Amino acid sequence: MASQQLARITLTEYELRFLNTVPARQVYQLRHNRAVAALTGRQIDHDLADTARFIYQAFAAAQHGDYFTWGIMDRKTDTFYGLVQLWHFRHQAADVGYEILPQWQHQGIMRTILPQVANLAFTQLAVKCLYAVTGAINYPSRQLLETSGFQLDQNYHETFVTKQQPALLMVRYWLTSA
Repeated sequence: MASQQLARITLTEYELRFLNTVPARQVYQLRHNRAVAALTGRQIDHDLADTARFIYQAFAAAQHGDYFTWGIMDRKTDTFYGLVQLWHFRHQAADVGYEILPQWQHQGIMRTILPQVANLAFTQLAVKCLYAVTGAINYPSRQLLETSGFQLDQNYHETFVTKQQPALLMVRYWLTSA
């Protein structure tokens, strides 16, 4: 599928947009948040230039079909809530990831979006198995994955080490197309 068709995806309440169409300062608020970064094991963006590089890399990757990163926007108010991403495409499998600004967490945003992104991966990108990796202690994310039909991979045992967190035990979930 051409990346232009994926640049803007309209859902009932939300719109997913490639990051080059989302205000960089809003993306920076998410990427600079230490609590959000700690839950995913990534480094924070230290300044707006870091975020601009992230946005450029995400857009370039989308143009090549390597991975897709969308800003999650409210259709009515144009409010930025967070990011959702499909990446690591291999052998009819891919990974899904997401980050939501703290003030919008636990509002049901990803409960609405995750099944629709999974459906997009299965129906438009020929993915047969979708993986999601999250922190073992990130219970809200784990509950979201489980209520969305993802199954815990009992054989996956990984630890991320970052400057912000000495060791973050990760768990992996999987979902297959029906």
